Amino acid sequence: MKKIIHIASDEKFINSAYWQFSKAFPNQNIFYLLVDCPDKELKYVEINEDFILVKNKLKEIKDLAKSFSHDEIVCFHGLDYFRSIVLVNLPKSTTIIWFLWGMEIHNNANIVSKNNTLGSLTYATFYANSKKEIILTRFKDLFRQFFYKITLRGDSPQNAIYKAIRKANYCGILYQEEFQFIKQKIETDIKYFKFSYYPIELMVRDNNSMVTSDNILLGNSASESNNHLEAFEILQNLPLRKRKIITPLSYGKPIYQKVIVEKGEKLFPKNLQPLLDFMPLHEYNTYLKQCGIVIMNHYRQQAVGNVLTMLWMGAKVYLDERNSLYTYLIRIGIIVFSIQKDLNSNNPTVFLLLDHLEREKNRQILQFEIGQDKLLDELKKQMDVIMNES
Repeated sequence: MKKIIHIASDEKFINSAYWQFSKAFPNQNIFYLLVDCPDKELKYVEINEDFILVKNKLKEIKDLAKSFSHDEIVCFHGLDYFRSIVLVNLPKSTTIIWFLWGMEIHNNANIVSKNNTLGSLTYATFYANSKKEIILTRFKDLFRQFFYKITLRGDSPQNAIYKAIRKANYCGILYQEEFQFIKQKIETDIKYFKFSYYPIELMVRDNNSMVTSDNILLGNSASESNNHLEAFEILQNLPLRKRKIITPLSYGKPIYQKVIVEKGEKLFPKNLQPLLDFMPLHEYNTYLKQCGIVIMNHYRQQAVGNVLTMLWMGAKVYLDERNSLYTYLIRIGIIVFSIQKDLNSNNPTVFLLLDHLEREKNRQILQFEIGQDKLLDELKKQMDVIMNES
């Protein structure tokens, strides 16, 4: 019985991956978690005998890569510097499945430019008008490359990740639209592997949970790719009345959080409700249930789990048309709205919530697309094919 090797880290997605693979292939999975301190209690992953902790040291992870046989299937859950080092040191004939997290592509200047993911106002505020910041960033990049070459005798993280991506055989991702974008960017013959960390039953524990109010959920984190400033410009011209603009900012960059809160409170003193601190999931969900309107102003794939959860809960979701997630949802028939075309003062139904039939239609499609039974069936079929070929 062939083992399925997983290279991962202490992230919340891993519990879902373990559950799915264990259901589809019981007693065949080994998860190697690369961590800074193996003796420290993990923050997210619930470990058992199928998990092995490996220290983030070059010698240890290179030895790990060399311990695998050439005919094994190795799955990478996201690619950071250390996971990339494992990947590029695997035997040549190893079958490699890379499950995309997004950062590997969209935060890598070797693959995607910031100009493609940031609005002009966001870019001007955080990058273009700050010569000191630009110089400091360039210095850090040069120093980082020098450090990795001299100290670790290897590539910089961005170069290492790019090389690792090009060596992968499969890219695991929910939908073809983002896969085609990635394949074009990295110019390889990598193959599509349908996979989602988000079975709808795992995302929404309470199947009957529905949005109960018409407040607005804006963005998912304190990162520039949310383009909050551009969204603020749009919201200034809309009839907000007493609606709260609930804005999660607990995860990301402190300086970005500070600027967004200051600008938001100035523009919307009675409406903005920033979420600045981490909170238990059940408490966070109480805020989500208040948001019948969702605005995610990402120009790239981001916040997929948030969007799918809010659609399941009956929210009206606005996405940027450049976002591959928007294209995917339109293709499968989900009722979703365009920031460019629909989020404006000329639209009399801009804040009109979805009716019962629209909510049910979205739920039925999501159940068909990302229900756990469907995802498990597709996972098993795809892995069986790969196992028979390897």
